Amino acid sequence: MEDYTNDAVKAVMAAYTPIQVKTLLHDHDEANFVHHQTVKDIVDFYAEHNEDIHHWLLDDSSAFQFYAEAQAAYNIAQAKCCCEHDRFELQNEFLKDVVYIFIATVAWDLAASHDMLDMTMEEVEDYQLAKDLEMSKNKLKLIQGGKA
Repeated sequence: MEDYTNDAVKAVMAAYTPIQVKTLLHDHDEANFVHHQTVKDIVDFYAEHNEDIHHWLLDDSSAFQFYAEAQAAYNIAQAKCCCEHDRFELQNEFLKDVVYIFIATVAWDLAASHDMLDMTMEEVEDYQLAKDLEMSKNKLKLIQGGKA
């Protein structure tokens, strides 16, 4: 059986380093979603992956609670908007919430699948340095034509 990972998860896996993942586990501050900071970054990611994001959040029992509450709050707030500009701003805020809930959930799953939940930040830094060193060695080997 082939392992299936949706494209949105793959995009998060490709963007966030182990150190960034570990940081997100301990602090969900917006500043820690380093690859999704601007409205454009968030809207582009959402536009490209919205179906995968929503399926993931609907299927994840932990994330679903946050997702459902965000949706309910959005619906209530949208009803109170007085103009199209306010609705647009609110929609951007909702998309950011959905994308951040998704990324935080994927970060947790990544950390769990790589036994990083109980690692200290120093251990995660060592893990990332080892991975970076391995990738650099492989690049050098490729540049040298496969010679050791």
